[in-house]
Parts: sequence; structure tokens; C-alpha cells
Amino acid sequence: MVSETGMEPHSQGATPARVLVTICTRGRPVLLEACLASVCAQERSPHASMDILVVENNDSLTCEEIVARHARASGVAIHAVLEPELGIPFARTRCGVYAAEHGYDWALYIDDDETARPGWFVTMVEASRTYEADVVYGRVVSVYPPGTPGWMIAPSVDKRPTGAQIRKAEGHNTMVRASVFRHDGMGLRFDPAMRFTGGSDTDFFSRVHAAGGRMVWVGEAIVDELVPASRMRLRWQLHRTFRVAINISVLHEKQRGRASALWRSLAKGFGRLFDGVVRMPLALAILVAPDAGKHFAFNAAKQIASGLGSFAFIFGVRPQPYRQVDGG
Repeated sequence: MVSETGMEPHSQGATPARVLVTICTRGRPVLLEACLASVCAQERSPHASMDILVVENNDSLTCEEIVARHARASGVAIHAVLEPELGIPFARTRCGVYAAEHGYDWALYIDDDETARPGWFVTMVEASRTYEADVVYGRVVSVYPPGTPGWMIAPSVDKRPTGAQIRKAEGHNTMVRASVFRHDGMGLRFDPAMRFTGGSDTDFFSRVHAAGGRMVWVGEAIVDELVPASRMRLRWQLHRTFRVAINISVLHEKQRGRASALWRSLAKGFGRLFDGVVRMPLALAILVAPDAGKHFAFNAAKQIASGLGSFAFIFGVRPQPYRQVDGG
């Protein structure tokens, strides 16, 4: 059998793989409950075992009662460990290193604000058996709070076929070979310098690719991400666009050096500012089509925010939004 991408599927041996589903959490017990319930309810695969690891990124372990209750109800082995060094990179590294040190073949990441759809685990396992990859990246579907204006929701369109090779991935809904973390493998870690800035997952998987790792997209492996109402405010959306532009420039600097990043930021900054200013008059459509006008204005404002972010990188601005728990 040949996939849509022309790749020959890879079939592993009969020995079941050991998969560790990993969940990083901090101060969001209600979300953790829903996430754990969705994972524990997953259909089992004949080709892989499933254990769960909850890494609490906190100064003390507070999730033990939740973990114990779900373990009793489901019969799934659920481990809870503390990662006291605050920051997403530390928690995600702890997940991967734990999998590597305890003999697992894969670490399957899901965020605590996500719930897995039925068939998610089996789909990920089958993808790991079919494609000779080090990383399998699935789809994340945003679930917006009631009352979210339509003009603020970006259309979710992805034309990549399952099995397509990719160069980038994020740290949620991602299945990673434990050898990526082992010292006799790639020996990679999430960058602790990016503990509160965001972007450490994009950086990590870019380094997996640079090290020769093969990454594939699997659109049928779906998790739903609950978007808190606080993130659907205009101020939050524009600031996110601003800081993402900074993070992209930071990653470019790590990969290609300071001079290249500065020139890129200048070009992108001017280009996006110009694009935003040119788009803004389209907001006059609000006179005849309010939603369309707001949509045009929103996109124009995001272009301007992105351009300002590119310039902010040049002046050393580094926002740290993840110092605080969002959506708890």
C-alpha cells in the first residue's frame, strides 16, 4: 500500500509499543478532569499499551486525588510527578525524559485544556506504525466560548494529506519517539530560556527536523481545545499576534544568527504595517455588512500588531505571558 503522499507505509513488528500519554498541568483542576476523562475513555489498541503521566508544574503536587480517582475508575496506570521548575519547557521536557527513562517507546502529548475525541489514541498508534516518523502531529480544533463573535474566529482549513511530511509542529497533540530525548538518540530538550515566552515547542520540533527527524501530519487524530473567554478579547488577540511575531524572530535568530533575524524583522515589520494600513479602509464595509467590516478591521489590526512585534524584537522586547495561569 502507498499513501497519498507516495510514501511506502512502514510496518513495525508484532511487539506492542509502549505509549505514555503525557499531560502538563498547573492550577487548572477542572480542565485536567475533563482531559483525563477523555484519555481514559479511549479505545485501546492491540498494537500498543497506554499509560498516563501527569506532570504538575507547581511548587507542590495537588493533583493526586484527581489522578487516583481516574486511575481507579478506568484501570489505567496513571502516574503523577512534580516539576517544581516553573515553565512549559521544563514540564514538557520532564514528560519526554520520563518516557525515555522508564522504557516507553513514545510520549504522546496532550494539553490539560484539551479533550481527545473517540479514536484518537488508536489513530495515533496506527500512524506511528504506518509512517517511519519520529514525530506524529495531529489536529487541534478550537472550541470557542458562547457569544464569541464570528468575525474573530479564523477559518480552520488544512489541506495537508495524512502522512505528509512537515517541518514544524507544536507541543499539543503530538506523539514523539522517546529516542528523541535519549542521550543515545537525539538527546534534545525544550529550551529553558523560553520558559515564559511561548514558542519553545515550535523551537523544539524545528530542532528535531534539523537533526534529521522525520515528522508527519495526521489530520484524523483530533483533540478539542477549550478556548477561555479571556482569550477572545480584542486586547488579548492583538497582544498574542504581537508576541508571536517576536517569537518567530527569536527562532529565526537561533537558527540563522542575529544579523539575519534583524534584517528579516525589518522587512517583515514594514511589510505588515503597510499591509495593515492598506487593509484598514476595507473596514468601511461595516456600513453595509457589520460582521464583514469588523472582520476586515480585525485582520488589519492583527497585521499592524504583527509588524510592531517584528520591530519590538529588534529593541529586545520579550513578553512573558506564561508567568500566569490562563483559563484556570
